[in-house]
Amino acid sequence: MRQAQGYIATEVQCESETDGQYRVRDFWSWHREFEVFRERCSEDFARFDREIVEDLVEKQEFVGAYYEAGGTLPGNA
Repeated sequence: MRQAQGYIATEVQCESETDGQYRVRDFWSWHREFEVFRERCSEDFARFDREIVEDLVEKQEFVGAYYEAGGTLPGNA
C-alpha cells in the first residue's frame, strides 16, 4: 500500500493480548484513491492474503469506512 497514491498510514492497536485481538486501520487521503488501489491491486492483495495473512489471522472482519473532517491523521500531526 505504501506505493499507492493517497495512502497515508496503517495503525495497529492491540485490543486484547490474552485473546490476541488487534484492530488495524488504514488511512487514505481520499476514498476514491482507496477504491483505485483495490481495483488495481486486487490480485496482489489476494495473493498476500493467501500467502501471509491466512497463517496469521484466524478471523478478519471489515467493519466499515469512516470519514473524518478536520481530524489529525497518523503521519500528519
